[in-house]
Amino acid sequence: MRVLKRLDEIYAIAQYRAGYSPEEDAAHELAAGWMRDAGLEVSRDAAGNLFGTRGDARVWVGSHLDSVPTGGKFDGALGVVAAIEAASRLPDAPLAVVAFRAEEAGPMGSKKIESLPEAYLELHIEQGPVLANLGEPLGVVTAIAGHARGQKVFEGRADHAGTTPMDARADALVEAAQFILHVRKCAREGTVATVGAIYAEPNATNVVPAQVTVSVDARSADAKLLDALITEIGFDVQWKSDPVPMGDAFASVLPDAPRLVSGAGHDAMFVPNSSMLFVRSLNGGVSHHPDELSSAEDIALAVDALTAALARLAS
Repeated sequence: MRVLKRLDEIYAIAQYRAGYSPEEDAAHELAAGWMRDAGLEVSRDAAGNLFGTRGDARVWVGSHLDSVPTGGKFDGALGVVAAIEAASRLPDAPLAVVAFRAEEAGPMGSKKIESLPEAYLELHIEQGPVLANLGEPLGVVTAIAGHARGQKVFEGRADHAGTTPMDARADALVEAAQFILHVRKCAREGTVATVGAIYAEPNATNVVPAQVTVSVDARSADAKLLDALITEIGFDVQWKSDPVPMGDAFASVLPDAPRLVSGAGHDAMFVPNSSMLFVRSLNGGVSHHPDELSSAEDIALAVDALTAALARLAS
């Protein structure tokens, strides 16, 4: 299968292709050659986003080619390679295949697009177990979850770990531990919340922690639920994005496919008139990991659906 072969070629460049790195550059050059083979005119914008264009390209399709240090073959790259494959099946359709720069770092490229499409389609591995648990190969994305990040700081007092009685301690890490359990309890249906980083000071084995900072990551596709979650957790919000509803371009070609919310961010958040399609993740839905996997059969179905949706929009 040509899509899988091309994914292997991208992965052979490097597992880790940081945004604007030589490795991402090499992946873009490889994709540019495939775009030309598909009869597309190659260009780049000021942000370095790669376009393969044919005709009056008001319909865009694509994803990204950068990856995280522990990345697998499919995250981002599948969307670009599948888009090129779909474009090759529609030799007369006016469209643009796009490989955005540095999605994992921001995203950076899709935030800086110079023109706006009438529609943007993105095919992506699910990065979770929902479709596998449902026994379904494909899912139509209804929204990308809103996302809040921030921190909570706990103040205590540094004391000797061996000489300070337990009832005389002001242990910031104990307070932080209770807060972490509180964060988990606050995440109810329709929301998720995570403490993923802990910074203890002075960070010494024989000193009672004097200060602890914990990260908080809260998400929901419902803006009201997200705001309520933030309030209930009680933390200093440093960055926040609102939920982004997705279009129905894939719903028309897959009327019976499950509808899913994306808990992860994507380039589609920053491109107007976006629609997204998820492909079933295997291996328990693991992603940002070398074991990330979708089957050849599911990918074939996804490319067929992507081609059909593009044919409708670009006609």
